[in-house]
Amino acid sequence: MGPLPQLHRFLIAALVLLLSLGLGLWLAGYHDLPLGGVGVGLGVGCLIAYLLVHDFRRPRSVRVTRRR
Repeated sequence: MGPLPQLHRFLIAALVLLLSLGLGLWLAGYHDLPLGGVGVGLGVGCLIAYLLVHDFRRPRSVRVTRRR
């Protein structure tokens, strides 16, 4: 999705987590999932939210200290 402002990244991550939590609870009605689907929903939601908002193209800057 590219570089996004901090607020937009937060909103996208929160929306994905809520949707994944709801999906996990819904799936728990059909399958025997740990913690009633909460654990599966939050786990998958965290992974998807990270993949959506993380910018893989831009490397992190590293500070180098020089000794004189």
